[in-house]
Amino acid sequence: MAVPTLVVYLTLAVLLVATLLLVTGRLSPRQPSPAKARPYESGVSEPITTQTRWPVRYALVGMLFLIFDVEALFFYPWAVVLRDLGWGGILAVISFFVVLGAGYVYARERGALDWR
Repeated sequence: MAVPTLVVYLTLAVLLVATLLLVTGRLSPRQPSPAKARPYESGVSEPITTQTRWPVRYALVGMLFLIFDVEALFFYPWAVVLRDLGWGGILAVISFFVVLGAGYVYARERGALDWR
């Protein structure tokens, strides 16, 4: 009975990850110190209380990054099947770019990308 290729790849991946975790855990230096034991949050070594208000701009920039980063994932599959899609696929990507461009212009006009 032949073993499916996916099972072989999955087994190799799990073994590789387990091996790398064990090796790095054994070889990594351990030199505990009081400075390393302190909490470190957002570039500040003192703990931040829950009363601190964070600007919405951080979340907005994070969402914009995800939107424009995830859209790049759609280009590869589209490019692979471009010949099979024909003009319908090209029009779909053009409409995708128009919607994405409108979102970019809107975010820029609203000042979401200004760091002043």
